[in-house]
Amino acid sequence: MTTDRSRRRVRWTAIGGTALLGVGAAVAIGANPYPQSERPEDPQVAALEQRERALASEARRVNAANAERWATYRVQLAERNREIAAVNAANAATPSSGGSCSAAPAATYVPSAPVASSSSS
Repeated sequence: MTTDRSRRRVRWTAIGGTALLGVGAAVAIGANPYPQSERPEDPQVAALEQRERALASEARRVNAANAERWATYRVQLAERNREIAAVNAANAATPSSGGSCSAAPAATYVPSAPVASSSSS
């Protein structure tokens, strides 16, 4: 004769064992969910991988060359900005004569003669 307590113990043991078995299966599947079968390598895939490596190498070279060019450009730009600042400082220090900032006379507008069109064919 089994008691209510022993039935409960058997039931909880079965539930625990099932849970443990489920966790073990999940771990086993998670470790290698899609095992790869051994197949010969496709020559097209190998060629694509080789091309990818070559393009990656070329991209690194191009990026390095671009970085060098940008560094040169920034140095030249800073030098040019210093030159412009020096000229602006020199112009600001020189007193200007008169109200005009430019040395050239102002341009005047001279209208041209109207163009007559003929309608002879």
